[in-house]
Amino acid sequence: MQKIQKRSFKYIGVIIFIIILAMPLPTGLNPAGKKALAVFALSLSFWLSQALPLAVTALLGISLLPLLGALDLNHTFSLFGNKAIFFILGALILAAGLYQTGLGSRIAFYIIKSAGKSPRKLLVGILFSAGLLSCLMPEHAVAALLFPVILEIAGSLNIKPLESNYGKLLFLTMAWGTVIGGITTYLGGARNLLAVGLLEANYGITIGFFEWVKYAWPLPFLMLGIYALLINYYFKIDIENIEEAYQTLKDKQQKAGQLNLREKKLTIILFAVIFSWLFLANYINIAVTALLGGVIMVAAGVIEWQEIEEYVNWGVIVMYGGAIVIASSLVETGVTEWLAQSFFADLKLPGLLFVIFIALFTSILTEGVSNVAAVAVILPLSFSVAEAYQLNPVMITLTVALSGGLAFLLPMGTPPNAIAYAAGYYRIQDAVKWGLFLKIIGWFIYILLVKFYWPMVGLEIYI
Repeated sequence: MQKIQKRSFKYIGVIIFIIILAMPLPTGLNPAGKKALAVFALSLSFWLSQALPLAVTALLGISLLPLLGALDLNHTFSLFGNKAIFFILGALILAAGLYQTGLGSRIAFYIIKSAGKSPRKLLVGILFSAGLLSCLMPEHAVAALLFPVILEIAGSLNIKPLESNYGKLLFLTMAWGTVIGGITTYLGGARNLLAVGLLEANYGITIGFFEWVKYAWPLPFLMLGIYALLINYYFKIDIENIEEAYQTLKDKQQKAGQLNLREKKLTIILFAVIFSWLFLANYINIAVTALLGGVIMVAAGVIEWQEIEEYVNWGVIVMYGGAIVIASSLVETGVTEWLAQSFFADLKLPGLLFVIFIALFTSILTEGVSNVAAVAVILPLSFSVAEAYQLNPVMITLTVALSGGLAFLLPMGTPPNAIAYAAGYYRIQDAVKWGLFLKIIGWFIYILLVKFYWPMVGLEIYI
């Protein structure tokens, strides 16, 4: 049955691809944009159905863009060198060190010890740990730190990839906890600072750090709370307790004894990396820090390169890089701007509905392109339309930035999703099934913020 579904989705994707290429050029869209849109539609259908391996689909998309003339050949390949790709690579190298040295196992032991015998309590602990840490550092950095620990926990539970519901939830909870927590402060993601920068450039208005928290906190707080309720009362947990995992990790710690030299070196390196992520991110990009941490780790004898090669899921690197290339082609050929203008230009809605529509549109777009690109494209257009409605630009800024940060469905939507997917414990269909429900919940909470909370703290819809 699954093979039939894959085959049918593959044919549907090919048909849509041909239809887009053959249809007359829509008003406002250039020929290169139409070709880029066709490649995106084909790639998205293959990714959702997994008619081809994700990395192979990414390579197909990269190949088609210059072949069809949507982008220049050299420029297409240069887009693969995005800093997000190298951050994920550096993060997975650091994660390899945690996993191979056994330091990740020690951390996993104390996490399981605090959860007792309850698998649900363990999930809730991972959720809130990820959410809280993402208030203090970039969400993808948090995912990079937690990934090897979760992998160690899954291994100690003898969970089989793709089969165990609990295994899927472990990695999805890690990723989504970081995504939800990342919208709380400036520190969670670059899109927040980008949005504030665009607001200041257009209106001379800025949003302070604590002012942002004042406006944003109910959305992640309520989403984390609802997710915790889903863990406790809704999600199917297919393991009875985690006592066996606790005992396995305990025996492993006793056998390993005190921290060895490799673990001590790695601890120092990780502290330096985390310090840089927390306090030096304005001077040294977090991708550079992650790569340097990996280089120092190998140079200091913490881990051999062969061990890294065995650990890193290189297919995820290719998949995410290809996704960035394909999504960037939509931005560079004007497709995203054309879509936004097509939806916004003649939109005649009451102010409240217009703001809600922006949130919905942004949350959908951020699943296909990076959240930074989504904010960069949608926010200026939203400003121009909002002026006709005399809407508050601060509310528009928060709307686009918060909605643009909540990517739950696809591994190419945000680095935490890609890092979690690299473990191989869940399928895209699993993320879409649960992530869509979580996205709808977030959208409704946002509506409550606009309607009730923001006016209470002095943020009105209209100027």
